[in-house]
Amino acid sequence: MENETERIINDVRKFVENSFPYEIYDVTLKKLGKKKVLEVFIDSPGGVTVDDCEKVSRGLSDYLDEVDIIPDAFTLEVSSPGIERILKRRVDYERHIGKLVKWTLQSEGTDGKVRNEVFEARLQEFTPESIKVQTEKELRELPLSSVKEAQAIFEFPEELSANKRRRKKNG
Repeated sequence: MENETERIINDVRKFVENSFPYEIYDVTLKKLGKKKVLEVFIDSPGGVTVDDCEKVSRGLSDYLDEVDIIPDAFTLEVSSPGIERILKRRVDYERHIGKLVKWTLQSEGTDGKVRNEVFEARLQEFTPESIKVQTEKELRELPLSSVKEAQAIFEFPEELSANKRRRKKNG
């Protein structure tokens, strides 16, 4: 049985996905002091603009006023998960193949203690069970279950980096 928060989140998710050409990355309903904040993170294969967020915010705000499913006063925030997002969904991993990612792995040592390993590597392959990543030294295959967190790392396009180096050199 869904609790009230889950019901609201599912209703918001369905409305956005059925009304707009965007995917839902995440929806949260948080209580901050006496106020509630409904955060809706939208995504699309080509990225999300401020105008996209504004469009969803206006449409969702009108819908929530009409159906009145959140009984208390709340603030609605619609945004993109950002370029350095946490990889949560299968599609996030698929879209980041070939890209640099900060990996946090969690494993249990022989002494029973939980250990974290943090490193940067390029995602080479993804399946629902495992990932292959290329570190500076080696190609590693890891069970997806060992990934505690995977966060995209923004890299400047090579031509921008080259232009910056030339300007500095000629400076």
